[in-house]
Amino acid sequence: MEIYPYYIAYVVILLAGCLMGSLLLIRVWRLRAVPGVYGLILSVACATEWSLAYVLEITRTNLAEKIVWAKLEYFGISYITLGMFIFTMYYSGHGLWLTTTRKTLLALLASLCFLAALTNEWHHRIWTDIHFTNGLPFGPLDLSHGEFFFFVVAFQYVLITVVTVLFFQIAMHGQSLYQSQARIMLTGMAFPWIANVMYITGLNPLPSLDLTPIALTLTNLFLAISFLRYRFMDLQPVAHNSVFNAMEDGVIVLDYKERIVDINPVGTFIFQNAGNVIGHDVTSLLPQWSEWQAANLGGEIHKEISIELAGEPLIFKVRTTSVIDQNGKRSGRVLLINDITEQKQAHERMVEANRLKGQLLASFGHDLRSPLGAVIGYAEMIKDGSFGPTSTEQEKAAAEILDSANQLLSFINNLVGQAQIETGKAILREYPFDVEEVIGPLLSTLNFHAHKKGLALVEYIDPELPKKLIGDQFWLRQIVMNLVHNAVKFTEKGSVTVRFVVKDETRWAIQVIDTGVGIPEDAQKRVFEAFEQVNNVQVSKQSGFGLGLSIVAKLASIMNGQIELKSEAGKGSMFTIILPMKEFVEPERVHLPPKIF
Repeated sequence: MEIYPYYIAYVVILLAGCLMGSLLLIRVWRLRAVPGVYGLILSVACATEWSLAYVLEITRTNLAEKIVWAKLEYFGISYITLGMFIFTMYYSGHGLWLTTTRKTLLALLASLCFLAALTNEWHHRIWTDIHFTNGLPFGPLDLSHGEFFFFVVAFQYVLITVVTVLFFQIAMHGQSLYQSQARIMLTGMAFPWIANVMYITGLNPLPSLDLTPIALTLTNLFLAISFLRYRFMDLQPVAHNSVFNAMEDGVIVLDYKERIVDINPVGTFIFQNAGNVIGHDVTSLLPQWSEWQAANLGGEIHKEISIELAGEPLIFKVRTTSVIDQNGKRSGRVLLINDITEQKQAHERMVEANRLKGQLLASFGHDLRSPLGAVIGYAEMIKDGSFGPTSTEQEKAAAEILDSANQLLSFINNLVGQAQIETGKAILREYPFDVEEVIGPLLSTLNFHAHKKGLALVEYIDPELPKKLIGDQFWLRQIVMNLVHNAVKFTEKGSVTVRFVVKDETRWAIQVIDTGVGIPEDAQKRVFEAFEQVNNVQVSKQSGFGLGLSIVAKLASIMNGQIELKSEAGKGSMFTIILPMKEFVEPERVHLPPKIF
């Protein structure tokens, strides 16, 4: 039996195409959940089926068997371009056009083509005559086509024309990254056009062989490689264009070699005529890039840069996000560049406002402390009888004046202290002190305030606590004053206890314990924020601006300490300020021998 050598060579090529198609199916199947990928899967499967059926048509020597396989080829012929069409519609952002009704109609037309081939004996509309090519059993069939064959061809040509046009539009008008991707696909679309035209017109260099299945296999290979390499459908080009172009921040996309593969219009505006930087290294836009990377190996970059636009210097924040591939490796970066000029200016204004506020409060505090000092001093003198005997009512009035003045002084100190802390001017002046000196000067004011509400004020100093410590007495008194005032304010009956205790070998603590209203668990973190107060009926009856606990917490932090709170609603609270133990050790006296003259 005579066999043309190129038949065997073509069978080998077809089998290679089947193997290639099977491998692509396995790879693409993993991404079947991505919209539109099922079209690519259908197209690859049809190309593989067509190639395999064509192999069997060529190699079978029985005419009836050859006809069966020729009919089965029409399954791939009928559905392959439909799969490409579905994939391309989703890829180009036209997926919504594919309603259930339209997809059903297209599937029915494809099925009609396949059904016509299966029933050709009844109507002879696909093939009018079938016989061996050159009278040889081994080889493709020599087919004379009927009028319905040209309907099948027209259906395929319409779909493949739409696919080609859509890829051409994206290649010409899409963003740079998608332009290159679409051009790869557009190149792949040339194969079926060339092969099918050669087969239909008889210009085939291999007589009687249909090169279309191989051409479509190559097309699917181009589509799949681009899809798997760039992951198109994760963000379809039309959606990409809409989002990318509409972003108010500049966006630059880099590949794994730090080359610019895309830049949005805002990025082009920021860097002024940067449209020709595609494919260039990122240092062409950001000369500091290498320096940034060297200072932050492998990490994300967050930097500020200054760029002059329209004669005005603007500040931009540059931050990166890595693009991670399926193997967990960085395949590129996305740079976001946003204008923070107004934010920087607002921050500078806020810093200046805080500075002025600090100056104002310092002046305000000084101006108020002086007359308040006089009020407190004269009230104490009247209460102590320095100006002569006083009646009970006068002593009571003097005590009320003294208490109110001290509360006002405490509020002024808190206000000034808050301003100093916010502006970074709260300076520690640490000297040796006796622990009793911290609470001693406060006792008269604190006792009066507590006794006025019928509360017992209890003081306890741990005997294990060193006699002298090193610290800032002014701020320590501020801590005690605020905690005790806070405890007395929110305690209606019972007691308030102030304890100075040893926490461990390296730390000591100030504890203020009350039997008051307590603090709900959900509010315990908020009470340490400035101007924050717990919202409940009992608390709302009390005056104050919510500065005391905020200042206590910040002072504890400045002193390298911490604050702890244990409280339960209705059962009181315990605030504990834990501070580093800095014991003062008296220097040893050196006894010198008497001088001899």
